[in-house]
Amino acid sequence: MTQDNLQLEDILEHNTLNLVFYENSFTKITFFVKTMSELSIPIFYLDFDLLYSGFVKSGQIPLSKNTTLLCPNADNLHENLRSVIDKTSEKKSLVIIDSLNGFFNLLEDGKDTGQIINSLIMLLVSSAKNANSIVVIGSLSKLINENEWVLYNTGRHVMENKHMTKIQLTESNGNIIVKSLGPDKSRNTIIFS
Repeated sequence: MTQDNLQLEDILEHNTLNLVFYENSFTKITFFVKTMSELSIPIFYLDFDLLYSGFVKSGQIPLSKNTTLLCPNADNLHENLRSVIDKTSEKKSLVIIDSLNGFFNLLEDGKDTGQIINSLIMLLVSSAKNANSIVVIGSLSKLINENEWVLYNTGRHVMENKHMTKIQLTESNGNIIVKSLGPDKSRNTIIFS
């Protein structure tokens, strides 16, 4: 069910970079599965928190033929990112980074972790623009003050960029409510069950 005939793809294609805020990891997985089922383009799923890959390996969620599931670790992170950057710059694709929190956890011992992660994401987004690819980053976050999002596990502020679409996921009565948060504080809502 949608409101105002708004489609999920319309929200995601507004900008190359999409940041998805959520407080429930299962709501996030349901949203990502729904998103992937609606798109026929190649999908690269970088699973930093291993929740989605756990569901796939246990057979609870089928892996679609157009999806490449990658589980980055300290040894293969750069190789995985290089491969995804090359492929998304050549052919329209969807890249899901699940999650920003897991990405930080992987690199937390390094110096300037925030700058490194932001740089890698901007490199990915820059190359994705060449083929109109879409980048979606999940972030287990909470809203503080008026309009500031912070990561649950670290309290780090989530990157802000005027060229990204911010999406908030909530759940109510078994439905997932997807709110696109516009820079002018406007909100477009999609509800699906």
